[in-house]
Amino acid sequence: MSTETNVSKPCITCKQSKPISEYYKHTQMADGHLNKCKPCVKSAVAKRLNYKMKDPEFREMERARHRGKYHRLGYKGRHYPSSEQKKITMDRYKTKYPEKTKAKNHSQSVKKINPKNHLHHWSYNEEHYKDVIELSVKNHNLLHRYLTYDQKEKMYRSKSGELLNTREKHEEYMNCVFELNDTRMSA
Repeated sequence: MSTETNVSKPCITCKQSKPISEYYKHTQMADGHLNKCKPCVKSAVAKRLNYKMKDPEFREMERARHRGKYHRLGYKGRHYPSSEQKKITMDRYKTKYPEKTKAKNHSQSVKKINPKNHLHHWSYNEEHYKDVIELSVKNHNLLHRYLTYDQKEKMYRSKSGELLNTREKHEEYMNCVFELNDTRMSA
């Protein structure tokens, strides 16, 4: 065990004394480590990036940089599963969640306001197959990060574990998620 882990020093941002292993190495500092702890550095970097992303010119430069990196490093097609692997994955999903497959098949006839939107099932019980909520792709993906599927009840639970057993509860929770995300994005 190295003697560095026994050494501690205060962070100049949060003022807490932490072990030296909680600081990034920096050869130009007297003790060889930054004066900000790792969580404070990460927080500062994220805050700066959020601030800079508000500038459309910077945002476009970042997108161009990432596109260049994507092509330069040869990522195109690297992460796509083969058609055989995709079929295996889909078959496994259909076997694990037959109620979701049935609900999707029954809701195909539901007309969307915007054809690019997704239909979200708040419940996978047979009587609710066609009772869907139309969401943008972005909001649908966001919502599913805050939901947990309860296969026994064939409904979703909030992150706190509350069963969202009515459409009203589901929509109320959904609106809270979207508001929370909007406030985070504007901060």
